[in-house]
Amino acid sequence: MARNALWLLVVVAASVLIVAGLLWPRAPMPPDGHRMLPAAEAPKGGDIALPVSSTGAAFRLEDQDARYWWVYFGYTSCPDACPVSLAWISGALSRLPEALRGRVGGLFVSLDPERDDAARLREYANHFHPDIVAATGPHARIREIAARYGVFYRHTEVESALGYVVDHTSSTYLVGPAGEVLEVHPHGTPSAELRAALEKHLATR
Repeated sequence: MARNALWLLVVVAASVLIVAGLLWPRAPMPPDGHRMLPAAEAPKGGDIALPVSSTGAAFRLEDQDARYWWVYFGYTSCPDACPVSLAWISGALSRLPEALRGRVGGLFVSLDPERDDAARLREYANHFHPDIVAATGPHARIREIAARYGVFYRHTEVESALGYVVDHTSSTYLVGPAGEVLEVHPHGTPSAELRAALEKHLATR
């Protein structure tokens, strides 16, 4: 319960910062040994298929109605980068023009399947935006997907109530209809920049 209250507080704080229009610092500020790792320079992207999701069913990117996705890899116990990044994605989704509603979604891929079951993923995703889906699966599947997206992650034991943290790449990926990675946004990219990049690619199609 204490852990849930902690990340809920972080979510609320991140949302307040976005509403106030403040810029979150791009430099990592890692507590409890948590570190943000870099992304590969040329991720391949591709389909993301995972058996557990916040929808209560298996998730597959290619089967969804949305044709563009902001994809983020993290975990629900993440104390800093994940809730802030999802808050920026939520802000971008909330400010889409009517013509793009339903064509763009957010996907949170959990790198911590031991703790992040379907119920926890649903609770977490619902704090951000109805068009954000959270999904996970066995480590072998996650590692394969993470490798294609140039995501690095590792589990690190810490002396805290969490027991361990997941150090991970903290980029947001704009993914197109064919699963191609259109943009790799660094940690701290605000909602306005996410939307601008999306609109730039839509204008060329």
